[in-house]
Amino acid sequence: MDATTVYQYRYVLGFLGIGIVFGVLALVVPFVLVPRGGHGTDTLKTYESGIVPERGGWRQFSLAYYLYALLFLAVLVNVIYLFPVAVVFRFMHGWQVVVEVLVFIAIVALAVVYSWRTGAFSWD
Repeated sequence: MDATTVYQYRYVLGFLGIGIVFGVLALVVPFVLVPRGGHGTDTLKTYESGIVPERGGWRQFSLAYYLYALLFLAVLVNVIYLFPVAVVFRFMHGWQVVVEVLVFIAIVALAVVYSWRTGAFSWD
């Protein structure tokens, strides 16, 4: 590799070096700044705005919450894929693009209907 190639990639190498430095700092700084010393039983209790907690901080959530969140993310990601099509839609000609977008929306709608029919949206 000659000097001109390295000179052309100086910004990439600089950003890579800065990224490595920040990554190492993010791993090393917590070990340096962590408070050392004895931890009493009060430091391990759940703190809730100064109110004495009635029970422990661990609660088991229903699987429906996680399933609902995953379905939301899946539909959201699919909707995000529609944004570039909407931006360049005026430059495209013909019915092929319209049909492709409608097929895409129909597949997403079928996934939502299937989830609804199987009871994924109920909190029971």
